[in-house]
Amino acid sequence: MDFIPHDDKTITEMLNVIGVKSIKELFQDIPNDLIIEQLNLPSGLSESDLLREIEKLSYKNKIYSNKFLGAGCYYHYIPSLVDFVISRSEFYSSYTPYQAEASQGFLQAIYEYQTVITRLTQMDVSNASMYDGSTALAEAAIMATIITRKDIVMILEGIHPEYEDVVRTYCWGQNIKLEKVNEKELHTRLNKDVAAVIFQSPNFFGDIEDGVKISKIVRDNCTNCLVIQVMTDPTCLGVLIPPGAIDIDIFVAEGQSFGLNPSFGGPGLGILAAKQKNLRKIPGRLIGKTKEIEGQNQGFILTLQAREQHIRREKASSNICTNQALCSLAALAYLLALGRTGLKEVATQNIQKTHYVKSELKKLPGFDIINKKPTYNEFLVKTPNIDLFIELCKQNDILPPLKISKYFPEMKNVLLVCVTEVNTKDSIDKFLEVAKLISNLKEEGDKK
Repeated sequence: MDFIPHDDKTITEMLNVIGVKSIKELFQDIPNDLIIEQLNLPSGLSESDLLREIEKLSYKNKIYSNKFLGAGCYYHYIPSLVDFVISRSEFYSSYTPYQAEASQGFLQAIYEYQTVITRLTQMDVSNASMYDGSTALAEAAIMATIITRKDIVMILEGIHPEYEDVVRTYCWGQNIKLEKVNEKELHTRLNKDVAAVIFQSPNFFGDIEDGVKISKIVRDNCTNCLVIQVMTDPTCLGVLIPPGAIDIDIFVAEGQSFGLNPSFGGPGLGILAAKQKNLRKIPGRLIGKTKEIEGQNQGFILTLQAREQHIRREKASSNICTNQALCSLAALAYLLALGRTGLKEVATQNIQKTHYVKSELKKLPGFDIINKKPTYNEFLVKTPNIDLFIELCKQNDILPPLKISKYFPEMKNVLLVCVTEVNTKDSIDKFLEVAKLISNLKEEGDKK
C-alpha cells in the first residue's frame, strides 16, 4: 500500500479546525534541542534495488549451525505446521482484534490457546496472553498487591536478571517495595506485610527448584501471601510437575519456546495463568464462550478486560493494552502439533542431552560444573581461558554459551551452557572437541 502524506492544503485545514497556526506550535511541548529540522535520508529506491540492498545487508548476519546459547531465548524445533497456520491472511496481523466479537475465528483461536495453557499448567484460568515473560511477571507482582492489599513483594535469588529489572521498574512506578532474598532466609524474612513471593524454576542457572518446599514455607510463615512461579522455557512442563499441582497462585512464563523463532530476541509471548479465585484481578484480556440470547448458536466474546482503556484508570489492574495474538496462535499450533507425547519427548531430550554434555565436561581437567541441583537444558560450568573458548566456538560455527559475568561480574570464567533437542550428536561432539582443546591447553600450561 502506498503511503500518501498530507499535502499543505490538508494540513492547513486541520490546523485551522483545532485553532493552531503551525505544526511547530502543535508540538510546542517538545524542547527545541530535541527537534530535528531535516533528516539526512538517502533518496528512494525502486523495489528491485531495495530488495538487493536488503539482501546485501543480510550478509552481515552470522548464522551458526550449532547453538549452545539460551539464557531466556531458546532454539527449539518448530513444526512446519506452525508457520503455515500463522501465515494465513486471516491471522497474520499480530495485533489484538478491535471490534473483537466480529473476529470470531481469532477469538476462538485465543479461547483454545487459553484452554491449552490451563491444561498444560493445571492452573484454573489463563488470560489471552501478554507482551513477554518479563512484563507478564511484573504484571503478576502488581496483581498480587491488588489481591492482598499489601505493598511488599519478595523475589528469590535465581530470577533472570532482566526479568528482575523489569519487575523493579514496574514496582517502582507503583510504589511497591521489592525485596530480594535467598531460600534459606525466606522463612525468617516473611511477615504479614508481604503480598507475594516470586521464584523461578527452572531458574536462570538451570536449577530445578523445589516448588513444593517453597510454597510450604510461604504458607506456614505468612497468611494471605501469594506464590508466583516464573519460567523462561516452559517446554519443561512436558516432564516437570505443573504449577497447578504444587499450590502456585499465579504462574508466568515466556512462551517463545512454543513455536517462535529467537529471531533478534523477539517477539516473545507472555503466559499468565492463575487460580479461579483470582480471576477478576487477572490483567489483560480473557476470552469466553457464550450462546445467543435467543437461539443455540455458540460464539466467543471478550469476557474480561481489566485494563485502563475499558474501565476507569484508577480501577484498572493493568496498563497492558493488547495481547500477542499472532504469537499465542503460534504457541497453540505448536502445542497441538506436538501433543502430550511430543512435548514430553522434547523435554526428555532436553534433559538427556544436557546431562550428557554436563557429564562429559565434568571429565575434562579444568572444567567444573557449578550446579548442585538437577537442571533442565541449562547449567553453569567454570572453564579455563573463557575468552579463547568463546572465540574457538565461533570459529567452529558454534554459537557460544553465555558468559555469565555479563550479569554477575563476580562469576569469573563461568559459562551458562544451553542444550535443547535441536542439538544433534554431531553438534554436541563438535562443542566437546572445543572444550577438550581448551582443557589440553590448560594442562600444557600447567606443566610449564
